[in-house]
Amino acid sequence: MLNNQITCDSTLRQIVYFRGSLAGTAFAGIWRHLQTNEYTLKHRITLRPAAIGIHRVDVPEPLPVERGDFLGVHYPRDQSSASGGVVVHSVPADGVINPENFYQTLVVDASDEDFPSDRTIQLSSFPSRLESRTFALQAILDPDSLGR
Repeated sequence: MLNNQITCDSTLRQIVYFRGSLAGTAFAGIWRHLQTNEYTLKHRITLRPAAIGIHRVDVPEPLPVERGDFLGVHYPRDQSSASGGVVVHSVPADGVINPENFYQTLVVDASDEDFPSDRTIQLSSFPSRLESRTFALQAILDPDSLGR
């Protein structure tokens, strides 16, 4: 979600998400925009198979995040569905979310294996499209670290 950005330097403590499928693994990524079409995957949090519903995933150690970083969702190559269905999302055509709650989302035809951590990734090298989406996904930051 390109324009749903972290607003200050902090540390990530937890990911909260609504899971829509029992099976499958997804990854919540903390991404950093470097320049036009260039991004770095700073952190990857594995969302393992679990019951349908709300889940909280504690990160093993606090992960530093910077103002402007944003959350993304991606899936392993062997996942049967490109959208995975693991982290529930909505699009405007669903008619269930107020339009002001959608974010500019770059949907990239790539998988987790294509995204090494801490290396510059040119997302323009993959087929992609911009869509309006919102995900049932939230980053929980350490309140004691806000703005540091």
